[in-house]
Amino acid sequence: MRRSYSTLAIVLIALYLAGPALAQPDVKKVEVGVQFTSFTLFPPPREGFQPANVTEPEFGGRITYNLTRRIAVESELNFFPNKNIFQFLGEGRAVQGQFGIKTGKRFKQFGVFGKARPGFLSVGKVFFHEPGAKLPTPYGFSIPNARIGRQTYFTTDVGAVLEFYPSDRTLVRFDAGDTIVRYGKSFEEIGFNPSQLAAMPAKIKHNFQFTAGVGFRFKDSRPSQSVPVSKVTSREKILKYEVGIQFTSISFDPPTPIFGDAVISGPELVDTEPGFGGRFTYNLNRSVALEAEGNFFPRHQSLSGGGGRLLQSQFGVKAGHRWQSFGIFGKARPGMLSFSQVNKLVSVQNGFFGTIPVQFGIFRTGLKSYFSADVGGVIEYYMSRRLMTRIDVGDTIVHYSEYAIRGFIASQQIIRRPPETHHNFQFSAGVGFRF
Repeated sequence: MRRSYSTLAIVLIALYLAGPALAQPDVKKVEVGVQFTSFTLFPPPREGFQPANVTEPEFGGRITYNLTRRIAVESELNFFPNKNIFQFLGEGRAVQGQFGIKTGKRFKQFGVFGKARPGFLSVGKVFFHEPGAKLPTPYGFSIPNARIGRQTYFTTDVGAVLEFYPSDRTLVRFDAGDTIVRYGKSFEEIGFNPSQLAAMPAKIKHNFQFTAGVGFRFKDSRPSQSVPVSKVTSREKILKYEVGIQFTSISFDPPTPIFGDAVISGPELVDTEPGFGGRFTYNLNRSVALEAEGNFFPRHQSLSGGGGRLLQSQFGVKAGHRWQSFGIFGKARPGMLSFSQVNKLVSVQNGFFGTIPVQFGIFRTGLKSYFSADVGGVIEYYMSRRLMTRIDVGDTIVHYSEYAIRGFIASQQIIRRPPETHHNFQFSAGVGFRF
């Protein structure tokens, strides 16, 4: 793995040295930005058990110092707002920091770069084994060789960066790449006996991370005589049609689960799912538009009342104000969330369990859709008359209809959960073409 890091560094340096000097070396620029990011963690196995991968949303800030038009050094810090972060890895909040190099090529309206940034992932309330430690419990005894505390892991963020420049002072940035996490040497129980530990070697896992954000540039690295790119002005006729693609992340507030023979109330872990999709917009005028959007979430779902893969479709209105280089809108788009594998009650039959009259349910597994409403805000940046970037933030409201499973007691063969409505945070970032 160290060899791969060295190879990547050599390639990035060669990419920089091979290119022409596009700017004077004494011209420098400072950027500050804010971003939203989606981190999909593939945790290492623990004591013979392999936890499922999990996606968590985070937000943060970035500072970039451009040495030239082709190479920059930067630092980034992200904060995970959810507790019980990464499930089996820890139960506290986490912080991620990356510090390194970005290099590539900057054009008039956009830039394409590669990045290699070492850093850390720090997770709170991690349970781990440590020889000689004792973990007190509320029950009056302690667990030998065990602790709960903050753990920090070495990371390396390797990937690609795409930047768009709506003006000389502002930018929109998309990052996608592999955040490599190194879990150091650890200890595991032998035969489920915490007093006997076995040393385990360090593990390295690869994790997908996608980031979208906006930035402000304090000093432009381009020559002062450069002119801004073409923008939409109030005198230009608005283009009627837009098509776009986007990355999206939805954080589910899941419906109440049903276990065994009862409906179990209480908090459940928020489940964040990454997805991708497309959008079509018809602009009625400069302020109001009709649009349709579809998203696909490739990972298998296991929510109560929703299983399999997830399809999302929203259709509605977007209204707001459009300036020369950007627009701000509100949106209200009804639609549906469709799960591909849901256990559905299709019919009920009356019968007897001994001498007790009961109802038996006939169940089938198949596609089931729930009504949804996407309400939130939209920020658009116009790099040119034809090209744009878009960031959506909002609440996807889902109404789950009545859900039923087969019961396990004689007097109650069907367990029902009444309809519920839940609010779910959703973030999307993408690019579009106008015609």
